[in-house]
Amino acid sequence: MSRNGDTTLNQLRYFAALADDLHFGNAAARLGISQPALTRQIQSLERFVGAPLLTRTQRSVALTPAGVVFANRTRETLRHHERSIETARNIAERGEERLSIGFESCAPFHDFPEVVLRFLKRYPKVRVSSYEMPGPEQAEALSRHRIDIGFVHPPVPDGAQFAFEPVLDEPFVAALPAAHSLAKKKRVAVRDLGAERFVLFPRALAPGCYDAVQRICGAAGFAPDVVHESNGIALSLKLIPVLGAVTLFPRCVARQADAGVVFRELRGSVTTVTCGFLRRQADAALPVEQFLRMWRSYASRVSIAHS
Repeated sequence: MSRNGDTTLNQLRYFAALADDLHFGNAAARLGISQPALTRQIQSLERFVGAPLLTRTQRSVALTPAGVVFANRTRETLRHHERSIETARNIAERGEERLSIGFESCAPFHDFPEVVLRFLKRYPKVRVSSYEMPGPEQAEALSRHRIDIGFVHPPVPDGAQFAFEPVLDEPFVAALPAAHSLAKKKRVAVRDLGAERFVLFPRALAPGCYDAVQRICGAAGFAPDVVHESNGIALSLKLIPVLGAVTLFPRCVARQADAGVVFRELRGSVTTVTCGFLRRQADAALPVEQFLRMWRSYASRVSIAHS
């Protein structure tokens, strides 16, 4: 251990390799150092941490509970270090910064395109890429550094790797064929939809919204009779008048004018759904911070204008 009381990146690499192999000889060979040298480095690391990270016998090596946690955090640190180097090299080689954004299919109804356009005008040297993907896939894409930020509905992953910043809570509204008898009402009781056929999306696409729809219907005493599943909001809107079906959407979708479809407020439910941005907790990349600042500013102005 260095005299200044710090540990080194190499020691973290050594420990990560040993945590993967749980064999000093194999880990040392993979790292290209001698086994005694690896042993000394691990012992030095344990002294610095102040706790045993491994239990050793003549026949086996195992991680202690502290070692399991430290191994996971060590891998995150190394991944972040590698990503930082890669990002710096890309910027140096191409003279530009990048921002990759994942988004659920409802994002366009939340002024997402407008904010992206404002961002591009404000920061023309940042290359922005956008990818539509279900919320659960966004967490995996973030952990693998395929995207830098994601627009999602909870549930979001637990743990210290991710941070979630809520944007807003929205109530649900009913989407009905324009010719439907309930379309004459300003507000629709949820229980009045119990005998209707539903167009809905697969749960894997947006678990938070799907579960909220099920809760709303369940509270009214029925389970929705789903006659068609669609993974696109635009297609669902087209199918509602064609099939004579109904569905529940977050209120933001009501901004979308579509021939043959009307939206009505609900009575009998106060269920809302939250949307927001998911990011890597330890990622302080400047484009991510710039995008979030712009979103907060835009959302604040829109809220004031609508109040």
